[in-house]
Amino acid sequence: MDMIVRRADDLMGGGDWDSAERVFLAALRDAETAGDTRMALSLCSELMGFYRQRGKAEKFYTVFDRCGELLGIVRPGALARGTILINAATALCAFGEAARALPIFREAEELYAAALDAEHPRLAALWNNMAAALDALGRPDEAEKLMRRALAQQIKRPGDLDAAVTYVNLAQHYAAQNAHDGRIAGCLDAAMERMDSPDAVWAYYYAHTARKIAPALEALGRAAAAQDL
Repeated sequence: MDMIVRRADDLMGGGDWDSAERVFLAALRDAETAGDTRMALSLCSELMGFYRQRGKAEKFYTVFDRCGELLGIVRPGALARGTILINAATALCAFGEAARALPIFREAEELYAAALDAEHPRLAALWNNMAAALDALGRPDEAEKLMRRALAQQIKRPGDLDAAVTYVNLAQHYAAQNAHDGRIAGCLDAAMERMDSPDAVWAYYYAHTARKIAPALEALGRAAAAQDL
């Protein structure tokens, strides 16, 4: 599985998304043919995230349905199940189904809380994603509380690029309520400080993070920073 993901990551890092999709789908066909349900479940989880990034809702729902079937067959451990649920809920939220996503996030949070240390980075990432669902559901106070909770952990880890994502999410959160909120500029400055940190590792995840936050920076008036990323 690691080899498949690395190969797809290399292709995505080079902008060849179609080839990356073919890698995932070929591996999924092989797993299904061989009756390897555990591998098929892992690949479906990866594909849910892939189709979310590509904005391909129809393909996502096909994989989402199969993933649900496989979860009933494979019954993975708490950590693996939580990760799969987060991939599903994040995509549902991206495709406008925040109400459907939130209880899935809640289940994943329970699983993660049981399986991980309270300071684990995956928990902070989960809270960030849950916050997006809460914002979409018109519950901004709850959303901000979760983002602040995530950020409090992330800033303790030098070079943690997810802190930049959280700062940008907070900026968008404030802008949605008041485009002139003075906190927006501070959040964007902090995000770029984290991206420019000497502790940041220049690898695929840096490119992934840059690609993720650049459109928001541009939309919030930081076109030069977006272009740099």
